[in-house]
This record gives sequence, C-alpha cells and structure tokens, in this order.
Amino acid sequence: MNVRPKTEKHYLTGINKVIQYIDSHLDENLDINQLASLGCYSPFHFHRIMRAWLNESLGSYVTRTRLEYASQLLRHGSEPVTDIALRVGYENLSSFSKAFKKRFVISPVEYRQHRTVLLMTENVLINNNPMKYLIESSPKIKTIKAKRMIYAQGQGAYLESYQKAWPQVSAYALKHHLFGPDNEYIGIGLDNPSLTETENLRYNACITIGKESVPEDPEEQIKVLEIPEGNYVIFTHRGPYEELKNSYHYIYGQWLYESKVKLRNQYCLQRYLNSFETALPEELLTEIMIPVV
Repeated sequence: MNVRPKTEKHYLTGINKVIQYIDSHLDENLDINQLASLGCYSPFHFHRIMRAWLNESLGSYVTRTRLEYASQLLRHGSEPVTDIALRVGYENLSSFSKAFKKRFVISPVEYRQHRTVLLMTENVLINNNPMKYLIESSPKIKTIKAKRMIYAQGQGAYLESYQKAWPQVSAYALKHHLFGPDNEYIGIGLDNPSLTETENLRYNACITIGKESVPEDPEEQIKVLEIPEGNYVIFTHRGPYEELKNSYHYIYGQWLYESKVKLRNQYCLQRYLNSFETALPEELLTEIMIPVV
C-alpha cells in the first residue's frame, strides 16, 4: 500500500471512520462535507487524504463498492432491478444502468439474465466437486451476537494480506494484554476477487475483545470494528486456506441459488477454529458466515 507515512500516522483513525460509514450507508446520498467532518478533516484536504489511503479517488471507491454489491444482489437475489438501484444509492434505473454498464460492459438486466451462465462457470471452477471442503450439506441460520474487534488491514492478494495483517494485530493484542480465553479470530475479505483488481483487495485480520478501552496509536495501524447482531448461514470449511475460494464459489453459486435466502448488507466473516501453526493444512477448520435476512 503506497501511503505517505505522515498521512498514515495522523489520519488513520479518521479514515477508518469514513470508510466504515460509507460501507454501511451505500443506499444514502454521501455528502463530501459530512464525510470530511466525520473524519475530522478539512474539506480542502479531504480528497487528497482519501486518495493516498485508498489508492483511488473517493468517488471511484464509492462507485466501485456500490456496483460490486449490486452485482452480488443481481446474481444471487430476486429483487427487482429498480429496488437494487435504490439499495446502492442510485435515484433511478437509468443512472444505475449507465454506471453498471460502464463497470461491467453489460446492463444490470442482461447481467441478471446471464446469471445462470455465471453460476455454471463458477461450478466449473470448483472442478465438479463443489462440496469437497465443506462439512455441512444443509447449514442452519443462526443469530450471532454483536462482536467488538480490533483489526489490522492488509491490501493486495488475500493470502499476502493475511500474512501481513495477522502478525500486526496479534502483536498489538499481546502488547496491550488483550488475549484471553474468549477471543475469536476472524477474517473479513472486504472485496470480491472476481470483481476487484488485486491491488485493491482488502483483508481485515480481527480479534474479538470485550468492552475494555483500546489504546489508540496510529503508528500501530490497529483499529476497532463493531459488527452488529444478525443472522448468518454458517458453513464449516475443512482444508487449506487457499481452497476457501472453492467453498465460496459453491455457497454463492449453487447453494445460494437453490436456497433462495436473501443476503443482508454486511460482510461475510471467516472464523478460524484452529491455526496453521498447530494443524496440518488439510485439518484447518474455518467457519464461513454468510449474512442473511
């Protein structure tokens, strides 16, 4: 990540607030002055600060995030296209269709019409063995309580981000005595690798904590994230982390299409039940938690 040291040191906390707000308010009109105020920035410098952190303009980030989320709704849901346009912040179908076609070449309606082909393509990617790494054939929907977590973020290819972010957040937890018997270890991939350029992929390595205060030191790049209570469909992946993509292909392809459940506007969570430090790759257990209504 190409971030100037001074930007990283002085603006990390504010940047985190702005990005979290954007990601959870995609359906709203995002006012630049309001976002700048939320991060405690001068509007004059706000664009430069966000570009330095995101490696793209703030407008490009908002548009990309909205359209990538819309593509998931079109592929896996049954909501009318007009309703999806409103859910991702577009006032009318015309402007949404124009932006979507610019990003994905085809219109939202055409994208939905071709989703059967897209799902079949994903199944081919799983080498005709879609359940190879998943334990459950009929997962249940569970209500997961709210979680408060510290996290470090890596950017780039997910496996590289994983290796970068976990040592950072673990060292912070150890330094500030945040480890305990109730910690959970959760990974959040914020972007879809099939839609987002590799250099823009973001991964959060998270450790759950209680209500204790968290020392803020921008130089340590550790932030706090709160996940609200909600319903999740939970699968268990047994096998190497490199093969998680196969399980996701099956879940978001065949299973989601057949189950007809409705996705909720929240990130998927990966809860690591054991560690590569103590388990062989084929014995690694990861819960894949898909947010649903």
